[in-house]
Amino acid sequence: MTLKNWLGAFMLATTLSGAGMADAIDDAVNHNPARLAGESDRDSARHPAEFLRFAGIEPDMAVAEVNPGGGWYSRILGPLLKDHGQYVGLEHSPEVYAASPSYAARLKAYPEKFEAERALFGDKAVATWIPASEGLPMPAGSLDAIMVVRAMHNWHRRGFFDTALEQSHAMLKSGGVLAVVQHRANEDDSRSRDELAGTGRWKQSDLIAAIEAHGFKLVDTSEMNANPKDTKDYPEGVWTLPPVLALKDKDRDHYLAIGESDRMTLKFVKVDG
Repeated sequence: MTLKNWLGAFMLATTLSGAGMADAIDDAVNHNPARLAGESDRDSARHPAEFLRFAGIEPDMAVAEVNPGGGWYSRILGPLLKDHGQYVGLEHSPEVYAASPSYAARLKAYPEKFEAERALFGDKAVATWIPASEGLPMPAGSLDAIMVVRAMHNWHRRGFFDTALEQSHAMLKSGGVLAVVQHRANEDDSRSRDELAGTGRWKQSDLIAAIEAHGFKLVDTSEMNANPKDTKDYPEGVWTLPPVLALKDKDRDHYLAIGESDRMTLKFVKVDG
């Protein structure tokens, strides 16, 4: 972690404490020197402050982020939770990506990468993997919320959707929140769940039913991440669109004009029994 980012995280924590955490989410999103240059450019498509409020995230909660990847949300959540709560990074397990050795190696290195940025997350923060091969990634009933942002198509594609949901349910406290953002398919799309997952998408009704079958109850939905410009029919699935732009310079301006994918935004709570 650079000195600049460390100082940024320290300054943000001081600001949050001084403000009595009244505007903690706004500070973590809009007044956060720990965020990297250019990251806020995606805020208008991803609505991080609105999403965190929608999910009911508070600075004193234990919150897990699934598949942190490049850390876009991590650099918001870390400073937000550092002093009064707990950040937990639940990167995808390298074991389920054994068929992709280079990507599995990156996943395996996640805890080491995390420790290099420990100052951003605080002493209570944890970096681990989901699904855990034995036991749970975190103790049962220890988390207030789990965020799964644009990842559930991979849970299905790699065959650990059921296991990850079972482990998520177990780790959450009674009434804990599972907050989901997922690339959306049209409800009348005739393709199978497998085919849609290959393009990065789920039908909203199908995903809700699949999650509720694992002991969760849908309590709210939002269209904050909807994009009516997304036609949902591209050569490289959702990765054709920004920020990936899988076709590189081919029709680049066209896909930039469409913007990021149309996404559902869902809030579930854990149901006991």
